[in-house]
Amino acid sequence: MSPHPARSNRLRRPTGLTLVDVLVGITVASISIIVVHQAFVAFGQLRRSASAAADAEQTASFAVAMLATAVGNAGAGIAAAARWLDACPASADIAATQRPIVAMIVDGGGVDRPDSLVVRQAYQPRIGLPAAFAAAAPAGSAFRVQSPDGFAVGDRVVAISRTGICAAAEITVVDIPAAGISEIAHTAVDVDLPVTSLLLNLGPAHRASTLRFDVASGALRSTDVVNADAPAPLVSNIVNVKFQYGADRDGDGVLDAWVGAAAADGIDPASLLSAPRAVLDRIVALRIGIVSRSEEFDPQATGGHRWVLFDCELPDRSACPGRLEGTIGASAAGGFRYRSHEIVVPLRNTLWNRAP
Repeated sequence: MSPHPARSNRLRRPTGLTLVDVLVGITVASISIIVVHQAFVAFGQLRRSASAAADAEQTASFAVAMLATAVGNAGAGIAAAARWLDACPASADIAATQRPIVAMIVDGGGVDRPDSLVVRQAYQPRIGLPAAFAAAAPAGSAFRVQSPDGFAVGDRVVAISRTGICAAAEITVVDIPAAGISEIAHTAVDVDLPVTSLLLNLGPAHRASTLRFDVASGALRSTDVVNADAPAPLVSNIVNVKFQYGADRDGDGVLDAWVGAAAADGIDPASLLSAPRAVLDRIVALRIGIVSRSEEFDPQATGGHRWVLFDCELPDRSACPGRLEGTIGASAAGGFRYRSHEIVVPLRNTLWNRAP
């Protein structure tokens, strides 16, 4: 006989969740969500900081590499003709000078203001030295030079008299009548050139044989100062760029001083543009320093930034040759990451291709 139905229902144990169980579950889930959220927030902050630092590092590395390449090529095609170009008259304009100046620093006016740099080189592909004149060239006449090759229409040339007369022109016609003598028509030159003159080819006139590198609105730019082209932006987020000459002051062939381009250093642009070759040959290297900023904002970077360029291992860091130091205030730093890079570049063409 089966038990009574009402009695059986009273003996059955209750099932399901109580209110306490629900509240405990909600509490545990909420704590888990908070912990996971905080972990994601911390991870995101670390990712942004690492990304910003890497971005600043990459920017500085790229800018230094571009400047180092330009400086490494400084003097190509010019240094080998330095002993003849030394007779050319001085000019106050780097774009107009024919003197053997391969690199010139323009001081920015303060440690926190970017310097600029002008680099010169030639691009002639077929002739390494100036060609000798085969005949005198009165004003307005064509140049006749002892070279069967090495000159082309559109090349920029410099005629050097060796007596202090130098004239730049652009080739319009090249004719090789016989005996390896080239007759070169060119844009007007209003000076007489004796038969002892030389003709130096600087390469195609449209090539940027004289480039100025500077910083404007946080961007590193290059400008062809001879052809008066508009500045071309190269790298953004550049805070500061500083250059220094590596000088051999005593002429023993060893670099012994790092100097800037301020008037107090003695190698300011005005002095350099009029310096004789003996002084120019004492500049054997350039030092480049870059301070860059990240592209990505980093909310963790709330303080200022202190940068140092051209440091050394001396106990007294103030005695480091050419050491530069500056600070970007917290308000100016703006929550970005900063990096500093520097490099020393020998003036290779001046050293290896120096004419005797």
